[in-house]
Amino acid sequence: MTSLPVSIGIAGIGNVGSEVVSQLIKHKEYKKSFTIKAVSYRNKKKKRNFIPKGITYYSDAKKLAQDKNIDLVIELIGGSEGIAKDVCFIAIKNNKHLITANKALIAEYGKDLSELSNKNSVYFGFEASVAGGVPVIKVIKESLVSNKISQITGIMNGTSNYLMDEIEKKSIDFEKVLKTAQKLGYAEKDPTFDVEGIDAAHKLAILSLLVFKKLPRLSGMHVRGVSEVTLYDIKTARDFGYKIKLLAICSNENSFECSVEPWLISKDHSLAKIDGVLNAIEINSNLAGPLLLTGAGAGSKPTASAVMSDVFDCLAGGNRTGLLRNGVKINQVSNSKSFKSEVKFYLRVSVVDKVGILSDLTSIFKTFKISIETIYQDLQKGNQVANLIIFTHNVKRTQMEKAVLKINKLKGTVGNALAFCIYN
Repeated sequence: MTSLPVSIGIAGIGNVGSEVVSQLIKHKEYKKSFTIKAVSYRNKKKKRNFIPKGITYYSDAKKLAQDKNIDLVIELIGGSEGIAKDVCFIAIKNNKHLITANKALIAEYGKDLSELSNKNSVYFGFEASVAGGVPVIKVIKESLVSNKISQITGIMNGTSNYLMDEIEKKSIDFEKVLKTAQKLGYAEKDPTFDVEGIDAAHKLAILSLLVFKKLPRLSGMHVRGVSEVTLYDIKTARDFGYKIKLLAICSNENSFECSVEPWLISKDHSLAKIDGVLNAIEINSNLAGPLLLTGAGAGSKPTASAVMSDVFDCLAGGNRTGLLRNGVKINQVSNSKSFKSEVKFYLRVSVVDKVGILSDLTSIFKTFKISIETIYQDLQKGNQVANLIIFTHNVKRTQMEKAVLKINKLKGTVGNALAFCIYN
């Protein structure tokens, strides 16, 4: 570490950046151990009275990353491309320590950033990139360093978790809950990354790298969000003793498996009790056993807490000079298997209530070797449509996918059949 006080440059002064500035300048070690030397943000006209006078402003964040008077760059712009990417690479190339909350960037370019930071022997902090204020990265890299971890299972997107809970609690549909979440700031104006599982997949890719030394590409990972989940599915799952949760899971027990999708989990499972915008990550290891970490996964204060943790780790001379220690090979995985190739399924099929439809379905199940555990018929009042709720025994994912395609082509089906895995 360079001599104290360490000069910090912050690129991106949005909600998180503003909170980081606030926490830094009011800390008792400010000016003694560290000081803010420069900031960069897009809209200079917006008043930011909380930024102390005398701090250099850069309209171009890349110039901030090149400033010879800055020792540590904190990147809080976000996004895997463009200016955020440039800032991070320029900072490390100029031998500056780097702290970032940018999960998308690490998931996409983590291997290159890691190798570069190891080569230049600069600190690379990314605690804030996964689960906000939950210190999962430090737990994995430090507390569980002697453990062999076999599986990571997590609720890693608070927005999706909030949506599922609110739909159930208030018995309202997805779109209404999403609009409320956007008003409250829990969901972005464009919620695609959250509701389609992409945000959770970025975080899972980072954890996969830390635990299994494998960085899966999102383009080759099975990623499915919660936008297809309906109030009916949530209530039906509850009636059968389940909750629907968006789970991000990676495992390396027999072969490497990594995927994100909605699962039915028992209402008694610890993850089923994680409500609202909270994140939770369950780590299965040989020595510590199942370990559950939970807390605020997003928001300015929890994320700022994680950034501050990295700042003090850096000040203490932390030797984190990459995603993995120097010399450890990072394997990029182009195509990841979905977690569990053979599982039990929840299947909902809406059909016209007429003779022969059940026989047609049975024929499809027989063709694809799908064994039924339970079948329940729910005739909708006021029309001739029935919802068939089917719970299967273990079946190969590939067989279920083919069966669903066949079911959707049947005369008498209404809309598309929906299938979710059941977590055991």
